[in-house]
Amino acid sequence: MNTELQALLIVQQDDEVIRAIEARRDALAPRLATLDKARKRAADEVSRTEGALERELEKHRAIEARLVEHKARHDKNVEVLNSAQKLKEVTAAAAQVEAARKVVADEESESLAISRRIVDLRNALAVHREVLERTSSDQEAARSTLAAEIAVIDKELGVARAKRNKSSEGVGKSLLSKYDRVQARRRTIVVFELHDDFSCGSCDTSIPLQRRLPMSTGAIIEPCEGCGCLLYYIPAPPVAVQS
Repeated sequence: MNTELQALLIVQQDDEVIRAIEARRDALAPRLATLDKARKRAADEVSRTEGALERELEKHRAIEARLVEHKARHDKNVEVLNSAQKLKEVTAAAAQVEAARKVVADEESESLAISRRIVDLRNALAVHREVLERTSSDQEAARSTLAAEIAVIDKELGVARAKRNKSSEGVGKSLLSKYDRVQARRRTIVVFELHDDFSCGSCDTSIPLQRRLPMSTGAIIEPCEGCGCLLYYIPAPPVAVQS
């Protein structure tokens, strides 16, 4: 077996180790996602209630501004009514006073209803904020444990990747690039030994006759035409000649 092939097989072993470590790390993702989902749900309630409260406060500010304006108009209409002399003027002024009074009464009623909703929303916001704070507090231990586990795995991953980088120094750039492309696509073992009948060790596809002689030397690593995996051949040791 040539040295480049030996180095490539070691790289493949290193990649298997790396994938196993990455799988352990990925297995922690659902636990973290569950924590994030619970916290997001609580945070969304706070955000939703804050938005609703701000909208009601804006409505209240607007209606209070209109109330000031309409009360001033009502007072002015009362003054006109009090100063009216003729029946026609009194009748018109009284109608304006009544209309203004009704507008003020309606807006005061609406302002009161909004004020009640504001109180309810403020109470709800306090509850939602308490839930968010409690959720965050309850998750501290779980998140700390997860962070510690991830840190250990990341350290192992760093060591494994460093070893893989060292191993890859024995593989030529062209072959390593070819291997990396196949490995990235399949995410599993991609270098296989040819069977004795020159069929693929992965998918059993027979390689063409014109490729068999060059590969039989054991010096060539080529992709399978069927599955794309990289194939190599180990020649049989020479038979010792008896004297």
